[in-house]
Amino acid sequence: MNKRGHAQFWIEFLFDVVCLTIANITSFLIFRFAFPKIAIYPPSEWARYFIALFVAFVTVFVGFYSTIDIKRRDRRREIISILSNSSLTYLIFSASILLIKSPIIQSRYMLMSSYIIFTLLLFPEKYFLKRWITGFFTKSRNAAMVGIITTSDIANEFVEGIKSDWSLNVTGIILADREFAKVPAGAALGVAESYPKSIADIPVVSADENYMDWVRSAPLDEVFINISSTSDSKLQELVEELEDMGITVHLNIPRLTKMLDESKFDNINCRVYAGYPMATFAATRYSTAELVIKRVFDIFAGLIGCIIALIAMAIVAIPLKKESPGPLIFKQQRVGKNGRLFNIYKIRSMYADAEERKAELIDDNKMDGLMFKIENDPRITKVGSFIRKYSIDELPQFFNVLKGDMSVVGTRPPTIEEFEQYESRHKRRLSMRPGITGMWQVSGRSEITDFEQVVALDCKYIDEWSVGLDMKILIKTVFVVLTHKGAE
Repeated sequence: MNKRGHAQFWIEFLFDVVCLTIANITSFLIFRFAFPKIAIYPPSEWARYFIALFVAFVTVFVGFYSTIDIKRRDRRREIISILSNSSLTYLIFSASILLIKSPIIQSRYMLMSSYIIFTLLLFPEKYFLKRWITGFFTKSRNAAMVGIITTSDIANEFVEGIKSDWSLNVTGIILADREFAKVPAGAALGVAESYPKSIADIPVVSADENYMDWVRSAPLDEVFINISSTSDSKLQELVEELEDMGITVHLNIPRLTKMLDESKFDNINCRVYAGYPMATFAATRYSTAELVIKRVFDIFAGLIGCIIALIAMAIVAIPLKKESPGPLIFKQQRVGKNGRLFNIYKIRSMYADAEERKAELIDDNKMDGLMFKIENDPRITKVGSFIRKYSIDELPQFFNVLKGDMSVVGTRPPTIEEFEQYESRHKRRLSMRPGITGMWQVSGRSEITDFEQVVALDCKYIDEWSVGLDMKILIKTVFVVLTHKGAE
């Protein structure tokens, strides 16, 4: 299953679970209070009831899930699928609670009404879900940010084809005729000026040899390269540089396109985008299930962290403002996953004019490279020193985690000023969501003064990431916070 397939699977799964939950709660309320037909059962019986229902639902959903793009499903198949899947779910569920001898099997009103409500809810759910996915999802933070490198002769057809994939948000087109295609003699000097400003409503961001400047600075998750003729060495160099940035590369191979067109067999194991077979290059690949676990954990941890953050802000607000007038929350624009910009939140630990005073302290910077850190920073207040010591100032970042800008565990998000000085290889440390804590934070961050070492630690985390690694870092973080090791 490709990335779009995974996204569609989990979106439909979550929406169907919501419908199933609403159906059973509504049925219970109707036949327990409005028309009392349901007996009183202990919580343990209701737990068995819902476990059996969930198992039946998951079995049918996974076993009979339609991998057809929701955008292309016809109404007749959708109706048949809804009726058959909801009926099969409740048949398996009824057999299950009969086998485990649950007394709730006697509540026929509960079973029949929840089945009918669930089925009826699925019709409008699929209707609006199709429109939401094909309309809103493309512009949401969950869509993959995509750039296209191609040549003018095939650009319009190829861009239109990529745009039809609702899981991709195409942000810019690079027309690489000058760099890769065979440009006629005498036309090279003025070739860029003849290109359109946009293709299929997507801006043409570059048409000359400086196209990589845009790739380095733009928020990009994936790049599609479709060039009809070019030298292998030049193309390999491009792909390797994009991989160094942590960007997934989809590359069309002209020879494979010809073979696909001429083949008499349809069952060819090849991922096709916009009618072109593509080879995919990625520095790392992760399990979709583990990524879902990571995000679910972030949501629960974010909710708890936000509550703790509100309590902490209420406690430190008066002494902090008394010592240093100004806003309680420090907001600063940072660079997140693959170059996305977001506002990071912290409890203010410095005087209100700290950013203005940074220039006069630049000579005291103890970091080798692009980061800024000094010992005994005079901009830090007394209250700020205390909350930094116990990492209390970081707590509002749980609001960033809840929004999806950050993760609990990840890499350090750089400032825009730092990011603008990055080389291509530095951008790779942004190929995962930034985190409140990470490898750098638990490796004695105050003792590490070389920026390249920070990059190495972040890339090590990205290469070796797993749910287990996140748990290890969280345990180490607790130790670091309690012992103040590496905190400044």
